[in-house]
Amino acid sequence: MTLIYVLSGYLLGSIPIAWLITKLHTGEDLRVMGSGNVGVSNVALSVARWAGLLVFLSEICKGMIVVLVLRYLNASALQVYAAVLAAIFGTRWSVWLRFAGGRGNSVGFGAMILLSWQTFVIGAVVWILARLILRSSFWATRVCLISWPVIFGLLVGSWLAFIFGALVAITYLSTHEEGTDDHLIIKEQWPSLIAFLLSPRRK
Repeated sequence: MTLIYVLSGYLLGSIPIAWLITKLHTGEDLRVMGSGNVGVSNVALSVARWAGLLVFLSEICKGMIVVLVLRYLNASALQVYAAVLAAIFGTRWSVWLRFAGGRGNSVGFGAMILLSWQTFVIGAVVWILARLILRSSFWATRVCLISWPVIFGLLVGSWLAFIFGALVAITYLSTHEEGTDDHLIIKEQWPSLIAFLLSPRRK
């Protein structure tokens, strides 16, 4: 059953919602637009703000669906963690896009909200504190990701949770670069969320 859960998680994650919405709305391939990232921020920057929000909510739902369905099926913690990780991998390396994709951040966040919302909240506090101390969103994100395994492992009281958190963090950190991070572009170019929402899409 574990293999079935993992494959199902991967296939759900691999549905390229950002690419599909962009294709339907513009007729263009998101992989050749903006940063080329098939994710929320690139859609918001290169297509439309509403499209980015739709992708964000859809990706959050992916992560939640994996956790909710497997809990309904009384899957073990190992099976749930494996399926969530597979969903993140599916988003990042979609079989439908020749293994291109987004970063899977929203999928992971959606799953974490249900797995341990406390980890999500504490992680946000860590990010804010790191941002204030380091004065860098890029490094604040890295500090937050590194702290995730420890926070999640301690709150759940499980080495398995720590290992899962570590694998998720490593996956995110593997492509977290300043030059290609659309989140950083948003933070650097717009003084506020309102200014970003009201500005035109990236050309």
